Amino acid sequence: MYVEIKSSGQKPPDNQLKLGHQNDGSGGYYPIIANTPHGRIPGKGQCGKGWYPFGNKEHIAHDFYFIKCNPGHSVRLQKSNFPPEPGLIRGHQKDRGTVYSVLCHHTGHGKIPGKSDGKTAWYSYGGKEHQTRDFSYIVIQPPQSYPQPYCPPQAYYPPQPQYPPQPQYPPQAQYPPQPQYPPQPPPYYAPSEETPAYPGFPGGYAPAPASPAPPQGLAHGMKVRFRCTKTNKNIRLTNANMVDGHGGNGKFATFQVHVLGPGQYCFQNAVGGWLAVKGNRGTGTSVYRDPDTFFLLHLNPGDGSVSLECQSCPGWFLAVKRDGSTKVIWAERKPSTKFFPQIVQ
Repeated sequence: MYVEIKSSGQKPPDNQLKLGHQNDGSGGYYPIIANTPHGRIPGKGQCGKGWYPFGNKEHIAHDFYFIKCNPGHSVRLQKSNFPPEPGLIRGHQKDRGTVYSVLCHHTGHGKIPGKSDGKTAWYSYGGKEHQTRDFSYIVIQPPQSYPQPYCPPQAYYPPQPQYPPQPQYPPQAQYPPQPQYPPQPPPYYAPSEETPAYPGFPGGYAPAPASPAPPQGLAHGMKVRFRCTKTNKNIRLTNANMVDGHGGNGKFATFQVHVLGPGQYCFQNAVGGWLAVKGNRGTGTSVYRDPDTFFLLHLNPGDGSVSLECQSCPGWFLAVKRDGSTKVIWAERKPSTKFFPQIVQ
């Protein structure tokens, strides 16, 4: 499933495991296994630095190992009332027994790698050991293999007798082609706060919003862009995992729809990034089925727009401000939380 790589000041070996971050702006964090007088304890680490929680304190790890997945393996986060098997990253604490590497959610300090005994989790921050019950196991899973479908033998039918050809009737009269009428111009809508005027259109009128959301929602595999009401441009997710409202029609702003259940979706752009909400802002991730990438789709029938409710923090909606930056808004569908979907053919 994975191997342990001893840290000697080098860059962490597997970017799939860059799962954590702290709200103090100190960068991304990786799960580690620290060799300590108290046992092999899971903790958090960066390039050449490691920390682990023990005895109500945060300790510096002087001897620790990074985790690297075997070729073809991938990483997923799983919430469970008991340790799922197999694929867990294990350690051992002398006073507690087996402990597992986990990611602690919604801590107030960020999403931080730590340890768990299967019931409670602990992480280190600010010189102290903190406790939480909101955590996910870090699971290393092997490549997916699918069995070949079984094809039952087809029934054999004997050849049917050939009947003599039927007489051919004379062709019917051909009517002259009907006149072609000129195409009608597309409809126009007066500009408003929700649909501001496009530059270059006569009379200050804006075109009709592109491809309103179908009443049954978005279909699995569909490609879509989301136009922001504040910037009049599309949401985009860059290679640096930055989300803003200044996108065009390219690969960073074109998302493929993944349906998780009734009204629940994930959105992956054309370069492989997943739209997510972490903390109080929009961001991106490369982790498949990260809970922060789950959205509940709300249709706004009044104007054909949609709103995206964050499932990792229910009741909070993704919003784009007038300057193009993102935030989350509690339980109120303001214009900044409304997006006009454009279905890409």
